[in-house]
Amino acid sequence: MFKHITYDNWADWVPYVAFAVTAVIFLAFVARALAVRREHADTMSRMPLDD
Repeated sequence: MFKHITYDNWADWVPYVAFAVTAVIFLAFVARALAVRREHADTMSRMPLDD
């Protein structure tokens, strides 16, 4: 009636999951960097020198 799926080799999936999480975070950073306005980017790039 019910099929029960068990993963005996769950450790084999860990690198794939870790890569997927890292790739998603990296792509989110890239998308954010590409979407920022030029004025805001210039302001942020001068921040350490404003002191």
